[in-house]
Amino acid sequence: MKTKKILSRLLILLTIIAAACQKDDTPLCSYPKNAKLKRIVHCFEPNLDCPTIEYDGSIEQEYEYDSKDRIQKVIHAGMFEYELYNYDSEGKLVNIEYYSTYRDEYVHDKNRVFTYSEDGRKIREYIDWMNSDWFQYSHFEYTNNQLSKTENYELNSDELENYILYEYDDSGNLVKETTYNKYDVPYSYTEHFYENGLNVKTHHATGMFIKSYDENENLIFMESDYLSGSSKGNFMHKYEYFF
Repeated sequence: MKTKKILSRLLILLTIIAAACQKDDTPLCSYPKNAKLKRIVHCFEPNLDCPTIEYDGSIEQEYEYDSKDRIQKVIHAGMFEYELYNYDSEGKLVNIEYYSTYRDEYVHDKNRVFTYSEDGRKIREYIDWMNSDWFQYSHFEYTNNQLSKTENYELNSDELENYILYEYDDSGNLVKETTYNKYDVPYSYTEHFYENGLNVKTHHATGMFIKSYDENENLIFMESDYLSGSSKGNFMHKYEYFF
């Protein structure tokens, strides 16, 4: 009798897990190869039983695409904000427009503008606030066709604020990011870990991010243990895609 109860409970548990993943008649969170991201759902408990039918306002981001399958709009549901993505004739992302609500209307807050080298690599990112004289920008450098350094400049200034150096493994995967202040003193590290070429874990000074993928290498879940001041927290994001 006890064995039957245990087996019954295991069956119920497996059913719950499968139901949490199952969406739009696709079993076990399996999406097509290189599927387009549809939305990101915030789950308050670190388990697979994320909301899939009744979201109750837990959708964090929703994505819309243009006729060429490029991201066209990102909606931040809980914050009543959205972004518009604009491309040049060669298909490069040239700027992102940011909108937020003010007195029940959407207001164009700022632009993020990208500059590219002749060989198509992003070399500059400039943020321009629409209703003020504020600005901020970053420069990017490359070595052996890989991003090797990012220089971030202070708000409304041409003075360097910090810079980031990037390290890669023999397979070309980014494994470490080290942030230095303008006096060349390192103060922050981010490390990335891989399995079968997929980034399964990222460790930062403020927390750990654990990632899970489906059989076609689409990111499905990301769980985080993080520190905020003297307190600890945990959250999970579920990623859903178009079919």
